[in-house]
Amino acid sequence: MTEPPELVVDVVGSLGFDAVYRREYPGLIAVATALAGDDADDLVQDAMVRALVRWDKVARLERPGGWCHRVLVNLCRSRWRRRVTEARFLARLRREEASTDGPTAATVDFWRAVRTLPERPRSVVALYYAGDHSVAEVASILDIPEGTVRSDLTRARVLLRELLEA
Repeated sequence: MTEPPELVVDVVGSLGFDAVYRREYPGLIAVATALAGDDADDLVQDAMVRALVRWDKVARLERPGGWCHRVLVNLCRSRWRRRVTEARFLARLRREEASTDGPTAATVDFWRAVRTLPERPRSVVALYYAGDHSVAEVASILDIPEGTVRSDLTRARVLLRELLEA
């Protein structure tokens, strides 16, 4: 059985957390290893830190360990999605580099113009076009409604057209 790393907590009311941590750690490591391989330790620690931060609410749940497992699965899923997105972006970048000597002047101008946009529309454009995320994914990442993402994209396109035509 895998022993959890030594727990060092200086939080009032953390005794219940300590018991859950020790009881759930081996199972969490097993799940994280199955889902994420070498990143298992980091993901389990992230899940347990989230549990500790929210311990006042988590402790009242019928199965705090189940909550920890759910958070762990979500963290594994997020890490997998991020890696898939990175791989897609790198593959696209490699295709562009293979087909040309570098980004075209139009591409450079486009992204230079994007960087002049206000923060949220700039983030929406980057996630949607460079990150290859759907409107729903962008909304989730930025924690804004999907309608806001669509309107930011529309406004950004208008502003970018004006900037690039000037």
